Amino acid sequence: MTQATGTVFVAPHVLTHLVVMAIREVPGIARLGSGPRTRPTLRGEGVTLQIEPEGVSADCYLIALPDTNLLDLGIAVQATVAAVIQELAGLAVREVNVYIQDVEAGHG
Repeated sequence: MTQATGTVFVAPHVLTHLVVMAIREVPGIARLGSGPRTRPTLRGEGVTLQIEPEGVSADCYLIALPDTNLLDLGIAVQATVAAVIQELAGLAVREVNVYIQDVEAGHG
Protein backbone atom coordinates (compact mmCIF):
# COMPACT_ATOMS: atom_id res chain seq x y z
CA MET A 1 0.00 0.00 0.00
CA THR A 2 1.44 3.39 -0.94
CA GLN A 3 1.13 6.39 1.30
CA ALA A 4 -0.46 9.50 -0.19
CA THR A 5 1.42 12.76 -0.13
CA GLY A 6 -0.02 16.22 0.33
CA THR A 7 -1.78 18.13 3.03
CA VAL A 8 -5.10 17.70 4.81
CA PHE A 9 -6.95 20.87 5.79
CA VAL A 10 -9.86 20.96 8.24
CA ALA A 11 -12.07 23.98 7.66
CA PRO A 12 -12.37 26.08 10.83
CA HIS A 13 -16.17 25.86 10.89
CA VAL A 14 -15.89 22.06 10.71
CA LEU A 15 -13.62 22.03 13.77
CA THR A 16 -16.08 24.27 15.63
CA HIS A 17 -18.96 21.94 14.71
CA LEU A 18 -17.00 18.86 15.87
CA VAL A 19 -16.24 20.50 19.22
CA VAL A 20 -19.89 21.48 19.74
CA MET A 21 -21.10 17.96 18.92
CA ALA A 22 -18.55 16.40 21.29
CA ILE A 23 -19.44 18.73 24.17
CA ARG A 24 -23.12 17.84 23.85
CA GLU A 25 -22.22 14.21 24.56
CA VAL A 26 -20.56 14.97 27.92
CA PRO A 27 -22.82 13.83 30.78
CA GLY A 28 -24.07 16.63 33.02
CA ILE A 29 -24.62 19.27 30.36
CA ALA A 30 -28.16 20.63 30.05
CA ARG A 31 -27.30 22.82 27.07
CA LEU A 32 -24.62 25.09 25.70
CA GLY A 33 -24.53 28.72 26.83
CA SER A 34 -23.37 31.82 25.04
CA GLY A 35 -20.08 33.67 25.22
CA PRO A 36 -19.01 37.28 24.85
CA ARG A 37 -18.31 38.70 21.41
CA THR A 38 -15.10 40.51 22.19
CA ARG A 39 -12.38 39.22 19.90
CA PRO A 40 -12.21 37.77 16.41
CA THR A 41 -12.92 34.09 16.88
CA LEU A 42 -14.73 31.20 15.28
CA ARG A 43 -18.14 30.80 16.87
CA GLY A 44 -20.43 27.88 17.32
CA GLU A 45 -23.24 27.40 19.77
CA GLY A 46 -21.59 27.78 23.18
CA VAL A 47 -18.04 27.61 21.80
CA THR A 48 -15.45 30.05 20.54
CA LEU A 49 -12.19 28.90 18.97
CA GLN A 50 -9.11 30.90 18.22
CA ILE A 51 -6.73 29.17 15.83
CA GLU A 52 -3.16 30.44 15.89
CA PRO A 53 0.12 28.98 14.65
CA GLU A 54 1.04 27.73 18.13
CA GLY A 55 -2.31 25.98 18.64
CA VAL A 56 -6.02 26.25 19.25
CA SER A 57 -7.61 28.03 22.21
CA ALA A 58 -11.17 27.05 23.05
CA ASP A 59 -13.71 28.78 25.29
CA CYS A 60 -16.71 26.62 26.16
CA TYR A 61 -19.87 28.08 27.75
CA LEU A 62 -22.20 25.61 29.47
CA ILE A 63 -25.39 25.24 31.45
CA ALA A 64 -25.11 22.25 33.80
CA LEU A 65 -27.76 19.80 34.89
CA PRO A 66 -28.78 19.85 38.57
CA ASP A 67 -26.83 17.57 40.91
CA THR A 68 -23.79 17.58 38.60
CA ASN A 69 -20.33 17.83 40.11
CA LEU A 70 -19.20 21.03 38.38
CA LEU A 71 -15.47 20.38 38.79
CA ASP A 72 -15.79 16.93 37.23
CA LEU A 73 -17.93 18.40 34.45
CA GLY A 74 -15.32 21.04 33.65
CA ILE A 75 -12.50 18.50 33.59
CA ALA A 76 -14.52 16.16 31.33
CA VAL A 77 -15.28 18.99 28.89
CA GLN A 78 -11.62 20.03 28.80
CA ALA A 79 -10.51 16.48 28.05
CA THR A 80 -13.20 15.99 25.39
CA VAL A 81 -12.45 19.24 23.57
CA ALA A 82 -8.69 18.65 23.68
CA ALA A 83 -9.15 15.16 22.25
CA VAL A 84 -11.30 16.44 19.36
CA ILE A 85 -8.77 19.14 18.48
CA GLN A 86 -5.74 16.84 18.74
CA GLU A 87 -7.06 13.52 17.50
CA LEU A 88 -9.68 14.46 14.91
CA ALA A 89 -8.09 17.63 13.53
CA GLY A 90 -4.42 16.96 14.28
CA LEU A 91 -3.89 20.43 15.79
CA ALA A 92 -2.07 21.47 18.96
CA VAL A 93 -4.14 22.64 21.94
CA ARG A 94 -3.08 25.84 23.70
CA GLU A 95 -5.89 25.93 26.24
CA VAL A 96 -9.46 24.85 26.88
CA ASN A 97 -11.40 27.18 29.16
CA VAL A 98 -14.76 26.08 30.55
CA TYR A 99 -17.31 28.62 31.78
CA ILE A 100 -20.24 27.10 33.65
CA GLN A 101 -22.75 29.91 33.33
CA ASP A 102 -25.69 28.42 35.19
CA VAL A 103 -27.27 25.27 36.57
CA GLU A 104 -30.64 24.37 35.07
CA ALA A 105 -33.46 24.45 37.58
CA GLY A 106 -34.63 21.04 38.71
CA HIS A 107 -38.07 19.86 37.68
CA GLY A 108 -40.38 18.60 40.34
